[in-house]
Amino acid sequence: MVRLFLYTLLAIVTGLVVTLLLASDPGYLLISFRHYTFETSLFALFVALLVLVLLLRLLFMILDWINPMHLLSFGRSWSLQRRLRKEAEAAAPANLAERQLIVEMQALRSVPAAEAIKLTELHKFWKKRARNFVDDIDVVTEYLNVLEHIGAAAEAVSIVEGSLERQWNDVLVRRYALLSLPLDSSSAAKQLQRAEFWLVTRPQDAVLLLTLGRLSLRNQLWGKARDYFERSLTLAPDAEVFAELARLLQNLREPERNPHYLRPHTSTMGAGMPKFPQP
Repeated sequence: MVRLFLYTLLAIVTGLVVTLLLASDPGYLLISFRHYTFETSLFALFVALLVLVLLLRLLFMILDWINPMHLLSFGRSWSLQRRLRKEAEAAAPANLAERQLIVEMQALRSVPAAEAIKLTELHKFWKKRARNFVDDIDVVTEYLNVLEHIGAAAEAVSIVEGSLERQWNDVLVRRYALLSLPLDSSSAAKQLQRAEFWLVTRPQDAVLLLTLGRLSLRNQLWGKARDYFERSLTLAPDAEVFAELARLLQNLREPERNPHYLRPHTSTMGAGMPKFPQP
């Protein structure tokens, strides 16, 4: 804007000087082209050219100051910011609802088992409150905790199977084997068959192999469990798998198979491991 003011002031001063110089003798100009003629004084022509130059200069300065490309860029930026703001505003109530639902389920789990909510009532609660969170891992995990708390392990197994069919998740895959402990042998055998069906399309899934090893322990298939644990370790060394295999080999009286990792992991992790059947 300062530059614009200076240019305007310069134009006024220049025009004034030229006016004083040409006032005594403005001159004369005649231009003829075919049937058209144009005549004017030199002073008028000079003023007209000066005004034209100044107008063009002014136009270029305004365009440079406004810069239509900046306007377009600003428009895109503003549109993006507005979209992100709307997404954040939409996510905030969802996050709040998710947290509130988890807190309510934690409260259900804090009630003594004898006074806990019945399975039919829990079903109604889940369908009413959690229909928008059926694939939210935090919500599903807390729901599984409530189901285990009230002794509905079979229902928990069904929930995990449905979730894994929709979206694979390593947390739920690990949980799947742990849910087999309170089940009867027939249900545990069906779990193993289901997990082996998943293995057909996921042969390199180390977490699934850990789950298969534990489900094999649950069904007292010691050799199969050992093979699954060893395959899992080959794909992705994991302390939890090391400990499972170490405990199994010690109970099979085969600790000499891998002495470099069996004893250390057994001593450090054995106490906190789930109580699967052992030979």
